[in-house]
Amino acid sequence: MLTPYITLIKLIIIVLLVIGSFFGGYRWNDQKWQLQISEMEKKIAVAEEKSNEVNTVVETKIVEKVKVVKENVYINKEVLKEVAAKQLDDKCSVPESTVVLINSASQSEVARGAGSTDGRTSDVKASAVIETVVDNYATCNETREKLIAWQNWYREQKKIFEESQK
Repeated sequence: MLTPYITLIKLIIIVLLVIGSFFGGYRWNDQKWQLQISEMEKKIAVAEEKSNEVNTVVETKIVEKVKVVKENVYINKEVLKEVAAKQLDDKCSVPESTVVLINSASQSEVARGAGSTDGRTSDVKASAVIETVVDNYATCNETREKLIAWQNWYREQKKIFEESQK
């Protein structure tokens, strides 16, 4: 009585086994991926913590280095006011050509033609020129310190990232 249906029953059993194996494998694979995701999330959390520590160190170093630069500028300007300004302004005149060249260089431009360098004396005091130079060096040194700090930050961040990929 079941003989005509044996083949159909076997086929249904085989199909159910295949479907069951597929979903069993899918579930096992999903668990494997979930485990890997969990491990990567832990690595990312550790990397973020290290990254935040590096950020704090870099920011602190930048603030400290810029503070030193600004203190040095302040001291140099005080020395300029007390000593150099009196000596320079009394004994030194600044040609108009110097002012034109400094102004052009500050704007990254080429100085005006030869008429602007005819040797006339300008109203600019030598101490003002020196003060501008001190300010410009201060800006340059601040930028230098920031660049060095950010280069170190990048190297540290790269190292943290590479360690998290292992």
